[in-house]
Amino acid sequence: MTDLSKYVLREHLGPFFFALALILFILLTDVVLQMMDQVLSKGLHWTVAARLLLYNLAWIVALAVPMAVLVAVIMAFGRLAADCEIMAAKACGIGFFRILRPALITAIFLDVLMILFNDLVLPDFNHRARNIYSNLRRQKAALVLKEKEGVFIHDLGKGQYSLLVQEVDEQRNRLLDITIYDASQPGPPLTLHAPAGSLRVFNNGEYIQITLLDGEFHRVDASHPERFTRGTFARQVIHVKDPRRALSDYRSSWRSDREMNVAAMRAKVREHREKRQRLEALMDSSVSHFINRLNAVGVDEHQEQPKIYRRQTASPTADFDSLLTIEVEALKKKLANQQHQVERHIEDIDRYSVEIHKKFSIPSACIVFVLLGAPLGARVRRSGAAVSVAVSLGFFWIYWMFLIGGEELADRGFILPAVAMWAPNLTFGLLGGYLTWITAMDRPLLGRRRRNEVRS
Repeated sequence: MTDLSKYVLREHLGPFFFALALILFILLTDVVLQMMDQVLSKGLHWTVAARLLLYNLAWIVALAVPMAVLVAVIMAFGRLAADCEIMAAKACGIGFFRILRPALITAIFLDVLMILFNDLVLPDFNHRARNIYSNLRRQKAALVLKEKEGVFIHDLGKGQYSLLVQEVDEQRNRLLDITIYDASQPGPPLTLHAPAGSLRVFNNGEYIQITLLDGEFHRVDASHPERFTRGTFARQVIHVKDPRRALSDYRSSWRSDREMNVAAMRAKVREHREKRQRLEALMDSSVSHFINRLNAVGVDEHQEQPKIYRRQTASPTADFDSLLTIEVEALKKKLANQQHQVERHIEDIDRYSVEIHKKFSIPSACIVFVLLGAPLGARVRRSGAAVSVAVSLGFFWIYWMFLIGGEELADRGFILPAVAMWAPNLTFGLLGGYLTWITAMDRPLLGRRRRNEVRS
């Protein structure tokens, strides 16, 4: 590696790590804010929340690295252009492509590295994050309140409490029309009833707090069963400790498309294609069989009704047209059902194909952004981080909109998955290549317009 290459790469290192840290902070803050409500409401231990944040960090890194590359290239070449170092290099016979080469080679290295990351690390982290979310849902449903509205639950707190909830408002964490039998003390159980209350979970689900509001209690004296006590309360808190309901490390073996590597998704694509081909062959066979039956129909000399239908019907006077209509309708329903299954397989094929191409297209944006960012930085001619970050976010936002729109169109079958996922790279790559070429050739961006202005 030459001294020039080392110098150019050193100019990129600081801006790259600065941009990467800034982007990670912004995206992580958004994730934390989204997670905070459900994490705090479930009383998770900080280690579980940290694991969940770590697993979400994988997809954030996959997005942040290409964005950081664009920011770093714009800032580095903007600083070189502002200090006239690019102009000095050209005066010494060193072209713009020669200055760009170390950044481009590094981008190719990052491209390969991020492809491996997206294929080997990202799916597993997505899978683990989903398992934790599944555990959170299982913990929330540990009391089986929603599924057992109006049904007694007798095994709370090692059998010390029985709970009856007539209605559960999961959105507001509200329990309505609550009845609790407290058998934690010797003697007849204490009966508590309240029109409303709430539920809180602590220590990963090991400890449950039920709050009753504006209710009443009924108690029978154990020493004197004939004595009955009835009273009211404004607020009553029931503490239920049950280690059996603690959050377990449950792991599901099922994986979605974003939790699979390329090899697994290609196997799914082959599986759905084979099923699609079998269904299409079955549809062709059904139609051919029906046509062959029509062609094979013969007419008896003494009966106008075809023999094949006369043998299959109880009444020899059955109407041929009615029977034919029934069979046609049955065939249409069968074909429609099979066609629906074919379309579902096509949707699955497109969905998996989109994810396969996405694992390669997003990392390849590192190369595209070097071609785009270098001439932009040389033309912006400012070393300020704010300008570089603003320009980078603007271009990346447009790139991401292209990608999301293409993914949506590909999932619906309007365009090919490969076209949808690679169109942003192709568009920005052509733009970046053009800007790089005119910058290397010292040509103005709007050369014709400027020449016309000079002539006028």
